[in-house]
Amino acid sequence: MVHDWQHRDNDLAVPREAVSPLNAILFGGCMLRQPLRVMATRQRGLADQKYGSDTAKHTFGEMFQFIEVLRGARRIPRELISLCRISPRVGPVAGAEDFRDLDVALIEPASPVELTFRGFAINRIGMKKMLAPIVAEGREAAKLSDAWLRVGLTGLNEDVRAAAAAKLLAHVHGDTERADLTRAVISETRALKSDITEGFRRIQEALGCPIGAVIYVFRYLSDGRPISWPAGFRNEVVAAAQELNLPIFDPAPLVAEHGVQGALAGDSQHYSARFLPVVGRALMAFAHEVHSGRPPDVVPRQ
Repeated sequence: MVHDWQHRDNDLAVPREAVSPLNAILFGGCMLRQPLRVMATRQRGLADQKYGSDTAKHTFGEMFQFIEVLRGARRIPRELISLCRISPRVGPVAGAEDFRDLDVALIEPASPVELTFRGFAINRIGMKKMLAPIVAEGREAAKLSDAWLRVGLTGLNEDVRAAAAAKLLAHVHGDTERADLTRAVISETRALKSDITEGFRRIQEALGCPIGAVIYVFRYLSDGRPISWPAGFRNEVVAAAQELNLPIFDPAPLVAEHGVQGALAGDSQHYSARFLPVVGRALMAFAHEVHSGRPPDVVPRQ
């Protein structure tokens, strides 16, 4: 059974009893954060300014790293800020030691693969930006970059990673600090598969507030069916959330109901501007239901 608020737009309002916004933290990508950013200008249903969500967090490793920064337990070196995708303005925040004032957290893991460099969790968008000058050199450099990052690292193929890294180094030019860092990242970055159930469990322990799991969809087919990447990842997230009895928000039925052409942008990976408030209202309602402790009854679409 799917929550009624996922199907009737007129009913996707924040509960009337919510006088003040919930203090929230959002861990996920643009499919979680953008709809709620749109809603923030229209309804004060959630407030995430205190702890913020900074930029996209795609893996549990990135989420825990951000929590450590908020608690003052970790400092991101200046040269790694872009790779980690954490704003230099983010630092220790009073209350982060136990997050006692948090009302709710929405967690959207978008990848089961952790990228690590010298003990730091690296964000895949930050990595792509670092590789941009190499990709711009031409087709051969772009293919090597793709083989190293997508097939070797995120595909967990060590042979491909090592071979592509050796060739990719030839496309890093100069003896600047930035060039030296790029060479080090190409040579030393490694990938490992995370334990999704353990990730959710540790997030529960770290935040101590009601948590809702948001299902990440890599891409949609023309009929609205969701595509999982890597294969099986979507089902893995669903199984982990169900094992821990976490409420689950699945956007796929909402996208299918409104139609892919209207709901999605041209890349089939992001919501269209007119659909953002529709998803935002649904996520807002979901966050309030998670906070109220209602039992989950959303069955994600396979």
